[in-house]
Amino acid sequence: MGKEKRQKEEKPGKRKKKSHRLYALVVLLLGIAIIALGVLILFYVQKIEISGNEYCTDQEIADTVQSDKYSINTLYILGKYALGYGEQLPCLESMEVGLKAPWVLKVTVKEKPIVGYVRNGEDYAYFDKAGLVVSESSSLIEGLPCIEGIEVKDIKLYKQLRSDDTRIFEEILETSKEVVKYHLSTDRIVCKDDKIYLHIGKVCVSLGKNVSSEQIAQIAPIMEKLGDQEGTLHLENYSETTETITFDIGEFPEEK
Repeated sequence: MGKEKRQKEEKPGKRKKKSHRLYALVVLLLGIAIIALGVLILFYVQKIEISGNEYCTDQEIADTVQSDKYSINTLYILGKYALGYGEQLPCLESMEVGLKAPWVLKVTVKEKPIVGYVRNGEDYAYFDKAGLVVSESSSLIEGLPCIEGIEVKDIKLYKQLRSDDTRIFEEILETSKEVVKYHLSTDRIVCKDDKIYLHIGKVCVSLGKNVSSEQIAQIAPIMEKLGDQEGTLHLENYSETTETITFDIGEFPEEK
């Protein structure tokens, strides 16, 4: 009888402990829910500030950053890029994503340098040193050379330019890269009879079939000496061992 009485006396206490535990669990879950809701609201993407871009649009970059349905939260986006799962446009060399405020993302990009362009109907297709089309636009960017005299196939954004004449096309890409390297303002890079010519103002520079960095390096100082003279500058025979340079005043190669 005594034992049964003690068990009956203990039951209300156990019930009280269970109710306390249940209450604590409810409070804990409610607290977690409030924190989660606060994070969702506070870190909801309201603005994306983008810097470093010139030819790539803010919208293109923003769309890339928010490429999936979960990219409405700044913490999620930060984590995605920190772990290496974030997307990056092919026209960018680098992209850094950070927080300016809990609801504001700061994106800093570095674009691949454009070395030239080809005409694609009414538009201009701009490419980098590897021949990748990094931008297409109806607007002309001044100071870049136009590639002429070689057929380029399947011009598409973020795709490699292709030509049946692989060798001469590689030389043109190399020429474009060197022109940018030496800060030359070139109007056109023309391929004619498997030879490459640069058109700079009133001067046509003949580079021959194989273009070297040494050839391009000579152009700027020679152009300064030529002043307003017009004609053809022959660098096709110039090399580290043969420093032959001639200038034909008033003469130009025939255009096809």
